[in-house]
Amino acid sequence: MLKLSLMLTELLKLSLMLTELLKLSLMLTELLKLSLMPTELLKISLILTELLQLSLIPTMLLNLSLMQTE
Repeated sequence: MLKLSLMLTELLKLSLMLTELLKLSLMLTELLKLSLMPTELLKISLILTELLQLSLIPTMLLNLSLMQTE
């Protein structure tokens, strides 16, 4: 009976260790997500740059139109 009790105690310890490892794994996953944020921000910045370039098209067309009328 004592041997069974010791085995159960060891199993419980192992189970607690596994729980801690799972918690660490979740923390690592969150850190990985955070590490991807700069990349996502760069993508958004590139999209904004493209939008700004597109917004300049009407001004460039107006300039061309004014040059033609001179």
